[in-house]
Amino acid sequence: SEEICASAALMANKLHATAIFVYTRRGYMAHFLSRCRPDCPVFAFTNDQGVRQRLNMRWGILPFRMPFAPDPEDNVRRTFQLMKQHGFVREGDLVVVVSDLRPREEDIIRSVQVRRVQ
Repeated sequence: SEEICASAALMANKLHATAIFVYTRRGYMAHFLSRCRPDCPVFAFTNDQGVRQRLNMRWGILPFRMPFAPDPEDNVRRTFQLMKQHGFVREGDLVVVVSDLRPREEDIIRSVQVRRVQ
């Protein structure tokens, strides 16, 4: 997880990304991203109020609480829309998306993607 976050932060810096979006249930990925000190803001999305409150104390993290959809693509679409509405990103902006959500309890899928806001 730490290596993935370090790579995501480096990628965001090299590509001059507008933001990093991290989807996390327990907050670990957001914590690791905070330690990397990326140049852009890190928006952390979690479904747990306690995790959101703890992430408020981390450097560079802007946490949001939201229910997660079973389909990770739905989460990305919803957060892009939410962040556009709040003026944090605009259409065409480059965003690095990091996730460690489990589609099923026994699976762990960690991913880093570079996406354009649509």
